[in-house]
Amino acid sequence: MVAVLDMGASATRLVVIEIAPDRTVRTLEEASRGILLGRDTFSSGVIRSSTIDAVISALDGFRHVMEEYAVTRVRAVATSAVREARNVDVFLDRVRRRTGIDFEIINEAEEARLLYLAVRHTLNRHAALHRAWTLLTEVGGGSTSVTLLRQGQPHRSAVYALGAIRLRQALHLQRLTHEVQLAILKRSITNVIQEIRLDIPMRRVSQLIAIGGDVRFAAAQILHDANAADGLREVPRDKFLEFCSEVERLDEDQLIERFRLPATQAETLLPSLLVYRTLLAETGARSLVVSDATLRTGASLDLAETGARSIEEFEGQVLASAEALGEKHRFDRAHGRHVAMLAGRLFDLLEGEHSLTRRHRLLLLVAALLHDIGLYVSLRQHHKHSQYLLAASQIFGLTDDETAIVANIARYHRRGFPARSHLPYVALDREDRLVVNHLAGILRVANALDAEHLQKVRDLRLVRRERAWTLELDGEGDLTMEQLAATARADLFAETFGHELVIRPTGVQS
Repeated sequence: MVAVLDMGASATRLVVIEIAPDRTVRTLEEASRGILLGRDTFSSGVIRSSTIDAVISALDGFRHVMEEYAVTRVRAVATSAVREARNVDVFLDRVRRRTGIDFEIINEAEEARLLYLAVRHTLNRHAALHRAWTLLTEVGGGSTSVTLLRQGQPHRSAVYALGAIRLRQALHLQRLTHEVQLAILKRSITNVIQEIRLDIPMRRVSQLIAIGGDVRFAAAQILHDANAADGLREVPRDKFLEFCSEVERLDEDQLIERFRLPATQAETLLPSLLVYRTLLAETGARSLVVSDATLRTGASLDLAETGARSIEEFEGQVLASAEALGEKHRFDRAHGRHVAMLAGRLFDLLEGEHSLTRRHRLLLLVAALLHDIGLYVSLRQHHKHSQYLLAASQIFGLTDDETAIVANIARYHRRGFPARSHLPYVALDREDRLVVNHLAGILRVANALDAEHLQKVRDLRLVRRERAWTLELDGEGDLTMEQLAATARADLFAETFGHELVIRPTGVQS
């Protein structure tokens, strides 16, 4: 038995699951405790002591449930309300010492990945998932997650500071009239939607998939259906817009009376539906597909998914997200892809020399694809611009630590070596700095092998000798420029791997 704990802005939740030998997942029990962490974080920036005590009390109850099911593995995740709190370290330390549960703060890219896993599982073969352009979105208490799918595969993803609780706390709406609250909410949402338009081609979208408690409630009310068939409901566009208009006319007390809602849900319903409505209006979708999927569903599936197929699929999704980031910065796609191919080939040839993992290989490929995005900022010192652009970006499926490694690898694809005076490099731990040295050494050579951006080198062979190694190049045309450039850039490689690298076209004797 395994369990997933999700600490969000409006509630802390538990799901206990059974993973069958064929890796299918069955939910045994779910529990939730409404604790408004977001009310603290988004108003004062600090999670109050009384709120921490409430979280600990809820987790104690969840721990008893897990003990009854003899849970052997737990994944506990926390999102924006915890991630953004100034006292996050103190908070998580108190939770760990009192409950024994160690929460992992996941970044926006990991949130998007887990939500995608959940929706893909829930919708399975539903046509909405496989349209040319589909938008997957969740409006939570602290943020709105948006993933653009291209024929079912993640293309771009981002998370925006547009959550229902965040909006109410940040805008200080409590003492204002309902009409004034509504006007301020609409204006604030419109401002963020304008930002989303810059990242996502909204007009291409022909299908919108929505997840989240508030939109599930709305769909059930519209369709007069307490239970979703196969975990999803399809709501016609006009019916959804009509229901949003009805909710818009009601204040919180009226929502509680009209729909028999708890106060916490009445507080989030209007802001959430305003965001969903605004997103829907930006697209050409004729309906809203509402899924019962949750972040916990995705985390459960992540625990269950293993094997080469799932790894390859995950790598493809990460690289697709990296290419989308490259497109945003107008990168040279052909060059990036070719350098990534050469870097991956060289990594494989050096297996046994570097003792790195397949995950490290993926980080190298991402850095190779995006090493030149700094050119979007300036031709001068573009390697440094690449570093800070990557460090500030979210790539689907990569943790913050992994993104920092990628940024540093890209930083050293040219010019100087890693140095103690370089703060982003020194901020990494020792093991990660060694990874950067090895992978940057490979990237410098791979990048130089496409010095003219003509993709002339097609394959590589490595001949090992006692002192010097020879890298033989198979390709088309005159490879002199590539040979000279790679020889000049083999300096970090030689320092890291301890062998001089002689580079020559196949058939040429040294």
